[in-house]
Amino acid sequence: MTESGRYDVAVIGAGPGGSRAAERLARLGHRVLLLEKRERVGHPVRCAEAVGPREDVERYLALDDTLVSSPVDGVTVVAPDGTRFERGFPGAGFVVDREAFDRRLSEAATAAGAELRTGHQAMGLLREDGRVAGVRVKDLRRGAEYDARAAVVVGADGVESLSPRWAGLKEHYRPEEIFSCAQHLVEGIDAGRAFIEFHLGRRFAPGGYAWVFPKGKDRANVGVGVNPLMADGKTAVQYLDAFLAHRCPGGARGRLVVGGCVVARGLPRLAADGYVAVGEAANQNNPFSGGGIVNALEGADMAAGAVARALERGRLSARDLSSYEKAWKRSTGRANEAFFHAARIFYALADEELSRVVRELSRAKGVIGGKGVEPRRMIQALVVSHPRLLVQFLGYWLGAKRRR
Repeated sequence: MTESGRYDVAVIGAGPGGSRAAERLARLGHRVLLLEKRERVGHPVRCAEAVGPREDVERYLALDDTLVSSPVDGVTVVAPDGTRFERGFPGAGFVVDREAFDRRLSEAATAAGAELRTGHQAMGLLREDGRVAGVRVKDLRRGAEYDARAAVVVGADGVESLSPRWAGLKEHYRPEEIFSCAQHLVEGIDAGRAFIEFHLGRRFAPGGYAWVFPKGKDRANVGVGVNPLMADGKTAVQYLDAFLAHRCPGGARGRLVVGGCVVARGLPRLAADGYVAVGEAANQNNPFSGGGIVNALEGADMAAGAVARALERGRLSARDLSSYEKAWKRSTGRANEAFFHAARIFYALADEELSRVVRELSRAKGVIGGKGVEPRRMIQALVVSHPRLLVQFLGYWLGAKRRR
């Protein structure tokens, strides 16, 4: 092995969370190494690409028309019995060109002074005196391994993350914590208004949902997310084929994306000695919808702030980095906890029960707001449509208090 310099921070993964953390820390004058195992940042795309309000994203990156495929001006939810819940809210979000978006974020990091290495895969964490002290890296082009030493490592290695396990923060996912997903970019689809569509029921997406996200005129990302424990031995691609035949039988199927989406509860700890986890590696995506771009950017900012303060003090223990963990749990982490409980109950409902919930949603006020789904309103609609679910929610909340 060869030694490859010393850094203040090594970041694993050049997705939104990793690139944003690298940019923030590089702008503060720290020497930052940004590692990406893929040859091209953002490619291949493994995302449905829907994001919340533009102002939420523009806190982290200035947007232009080259990054936006379509606005999102409302939502349609289709129940198994055909009941439709629709709400228009112009400016609620947009569908991003994810490859261009990720590339722009990584360019912001390198412009700030971070060193980006593509085709370089993290193979393990280095340790000194019991704490994380860098990353063992493999140059995939040359096949050579080397050590990149750093005072702090930021793990932003996504759904397939290994670094939180290496750091002792995460165990292997259980089967129900990773949904199987498949998506085609479809040409020649009648997407109607710039609404995102969610289709519920076991015919197309048992334990999850199918979606149609507009990508501009007559184009859309069409996909399914399936709980593998409820799939009856069928693959996500098989469910996607059935949904495509139903929703857009004449559409031309383009790019196919297959992968997983984390729907697990947030990690109890986000920091170890010399290490923090960010984004999907930290289970920071929304466990109800699976979306996580803005969550990753928010988590990255919080993590970068804690890392910068720890570097300034020269104290890099989990306790010194824990201000990040506390800040996350006070903000989006709290909402994600509510979404987690709602998802566990909602997606286990039988088709007739899902249809009843959608009817209640169509009558309820405030379920969809300027920031998307309001978790408390969603839970209220669930309980009103199924009063017996109140007992389950109370059980979850009491169990959560005991775990804390």
